[in-house]
Amino acid sequence: MKKLLLLAVAVASLTGAFAKKVVFRVDMTGQTISPNGLHVVGNFQNTDYEGGNDNDSLKNWDPSVYQLTNGGSGDIYSIMLDMKGDMVYEFKFVNDNNWGPGEEKVPSVCQVGGGNGNRWVYIPEGTDTITLPAILFSGSAEAGKVAIRLGVDMSLTNSVDANGVHVAGAFQGWNPSGTKMVNYTGSGKYAGGKYLALVYADTNSGLAKFKFINGNSWDKSESVPNECKVDNDGNRGLEVGTEAITFSVCFSKCGVCVVVPKYNITFNVDVESICGVDSVDVAGGLLDGSWGDGNKMTLVSNSKYTGTQLSIDSGSTVAYKYRYYKNGIRNWEQIATSSGNRELVITSDTVLEANCFNTFTACNPRPASQTITFKADLSNEIPGDSVYLVLDYLGGWKNAVLMNSDSTEPGIYSTTITDVCNGTVYYYFINGSFTDETSATKNQEKFNDTTDRACTKPNGVGGFQRELVRTTGDPQTLGFIFGSCKPIEATSIRENASLNNSMRIYPNPTSTYTVIEFNDNATKHNVTILDITGRTVRTYNNYEFNAIRIDRENLNSGTYFIQVVNNNNQTGTIKLMID
Repeated sequence: MKKLLLLAVAVASLTGAFAKKVVFRVDMTGQTISPNGLHVVGNFQNTDYEGGNDNDSLKNWDPSVYQLTNGGSGDIYSIMLDMKGDMVYEFKFVNDNNWGPGEEKVPSVCQVGGGNGNRWVYIPEGTDTITLPAILFSGSAEAGKVAIRLGVDMSLTNSVDANGVHVAGAFQGWNPSGTKMVNYTGSGKYAGGKYLALVYADTNSGLAKFKFINGNSWDKSESVPNECKVDNDGNRGLEVGTEAITFSVCFSKCGVCVVVPKYNITFNVDVESICGVDSVDVAGGLLDGSWGDGNKMTLVSNSKYTGTQLSIDSGSTVAYKYRYYKNGIRNWEQIATSSGNRELVITSDTVLEANCFNTFTACNPRPASQTITFKADLSNEIPGDSVYLVLDYLGGWKNAVLMNSDSTEPGIYSTTITDVCNGTVYYYFINGSFTDETSATKNQEKFNDTTDRACTKPNGVGGFQRELVRTTGDPQTLGFIFGSCKPIEATSIRENASLNNSMRIYPNPTSTYTVIEFNDNATKHNVTILDITGRTVRTYNNYEFNAIRIDRENLNSGTYFIQVVNNNNQTGTIKLMID
């Protein structure tokens, strides 16, 4: 574990073998040296650490052993010790050879902390000599410098790099591997996600810029938010005066780390209403795989599936939906909410009820298979070259079913589907041919009247589908106005469409002209000619006679639709073929 624990005192990280020569120094300016000498004490033998006794020849916390000298002159006293590297050592200076008044009072910025008043230093690996700063006795830094205690919390980081955590800045030459940090908590213990470094800057030197690094190279540096960066390079900064500085922050944040509790969700769904399900998954914005891949669920009974999502942040709103797969085709459930999704606010570990697919209630028994005739009334539309029925369980638009026009009921298209098995069926009509999902969506019924959607459910992508909840296995016929929940039998709509039955067109097809006769007792008619794309090519407004002749003139060969609206607000559409 010690290989992951880092700290530095503005020295380069070195590699090497066992012992490193470490020169401890202290500045005794203004102090009177005790007749018993000046000593340094510490946990030099490392007996507190896992493995212990790394420096067998050294002694722990003995104020009479390691005496510092000044070479006969000056205020800087020093001593060299052979010590194992890649370790944090606790120490302090004693102006005597015994514990008592001569023990220095270490400033808080330099203490281990947490009630531990010792100084500390990280010694990197290597066999060379490292000379520590000549700290003023009972002071925080060398003369003319200010101590800066830097802390970074890595709690919200996915993992700490194997090369450790570093800090780089103007105070150490912007070397990304030069100043390691440690999560040292005292008495030989490394724990938690908070890493520390003690660095020094010149007194009154102004803005000291720096950045934390999860590793030892610039590509691992933090991304400092705009709110707290001090330049365009994304650096942090501290104004250096005469007082020691303590600074702590969350990695890549402007403030402290807020560790949000995480909870687990167990999803359950019942697909009793669906026949022949191959597999089920759950998808959503906060889930692994998100809305795309989803999370595969496990079958636990004949029709019930379950799956657990781990570690969702407390307070998060999880939007999600279930999906079933049949013959390689994915089918999203249709949920009657404003967003079209299920939603859950996470406050604890949660096990969801096994609601029925597409609902918030338990499944009803599925009725026997059924034969259904679907009819669509396009009397108020300009019929496309083809009309289709799209059923969800048949594979959606990719396997749309062609509907047939009814010669006895102008504007009515129908098709019959046998062996309808699903308990709930979603479907819609398409007016016109299509080649892909985009063109299929363009031509499908839209349900533009917001008050006329009682028969639909949102399709999850901004549109609507019709919903059929089957309650019987007996054959039945379903017929609706295109783009409406009103059944074909709705008299008000059929009356408006009845103009089709009171008009006569001849000759049709034609190569020269055609005549339309009106037998509706109206006094005026608006006549619009549209091509196969729906583009208006000719209009006749407020026509007051009972018949109108339409000459070919510049109309090309092809199919046209003649749309008529009389002054009684009745409408009709006739197809015209020009050779």
